[in-house]
Amino acid sequence: MAPVAAPTQEAVVSSGNGGPLLLVSHLVKRFPITSGIVFQRVVGNVHAVEDVTFRVEQGETLGLVGESGCGKTTTGRCILQLYRPTSGSIKFAGQELTKLRGQSLQEMRRNMQIVFQDPYASLNPRMTVGAIVVEPLAIHRIGSRAERKERVRELLDVVGLNPQFTNRYPHEFSGGQRQRIGLARALALHPQLIVCDEPVSALDVSIQAQMLNLLERLQQEFNLTYLFIAHDLSVVKHVSDRVAVMYLGKIVEIAPSSELYKNPLHPYTYGLLSAIPIPDPTVRRAHRVLEGDVPSPVSPPSGCVFHPRCFRCQDVCRQQVPVLEDHGGKHEAACFFPLDRNEG
Repeated sequence: MAPVAAPTQEAVVSSGNGGPLLLVSHLVKRFPITSGIVFQRVVGNVHAVEDVTFRVEQGETLGLVGESGCGKTTTGRCILQLYRPTSGSIKFAGQELTKLRGQSLQEMRRNMQIVFQDPYASLNPRMTVGAIVVEPLAIHRIGSRAERKERVRELLDVVGLNPQFTNRYPHEFSGGQRQRIGLARALALHPQLIVCDEPVSALDVSIQAQMLNLLERLQQEFNLTYLFIAHDLSVVKHVSDRVAVMYLGKIVEIAPSSELYKNPLHPYTYGLLSAIPIPDPTVRRAHRVLEGDVPSPVSPPSGCVFHPRCFRCQDVCRQQVPVLEDHGGKHEAACFFPLDRNEG
């Protein structure tokens, strides 16, 4: 297999000061709700992301998990500036992304790519595989036509596809193969950060394992950094160095992967872990199923957003907003009454 050429020095962005590759601070994203046909007015907002703060180190995989609609994908798209944040700061390698526009933003995007959730909707059915994978190279004017053609063949080989498939169309491939094509497209510009937006949720279990193994191999080979978005904690456990748990637009707990699965502190995390099925029916464990529905992000609850479904809720939870606090071992939780270490 011919290795993909290393990125040029100009294409690599470094933090310089030894800080994290990605630093998100107090990120807020709200979508306005309008009323009227001719004269529209804003009558409310969807609170998709509220005061989210986290960091991702170079070469690390941060898992971002939570129920559907909690703001995971919106967070990832705000990082890539596909959505412009309402407020907050997003720094990539020390550079503030929210202030970039035009050519400066396009150049920075060479270092940040995304693998979308739906392998069927993320590829243009009218374009061949070769045209899909070469598109980032053409947009950024990298290489000659012959060099781009060779790069496409190398990329398909790297993700485990036959380089001869360049003239085929997406409908000729399975879901797993399409996701590999999307991954090849993401790798084309030698990015440092890849946002994996539930890349295996639409795939069969056996294909999921192949994709996860491929992502791990590519991370080691190209020193990639992942923000791995998922709603399945059992998947995130095997690929993440740290895990951040989101609920209704807020991060409620963040910890090293092994620590979070062993000692969850937030009741919401405990409920998510309880929902993971155990293949051995003879094994018994303490568990608590989450009750009720997720509140509307249009009018989130006062105080702790999880309090309407929390089995540890008290009066202070309804009135005050908890903040992330360090409980030791880089384990942070936003809860007034966290679980005891032996309770989970």
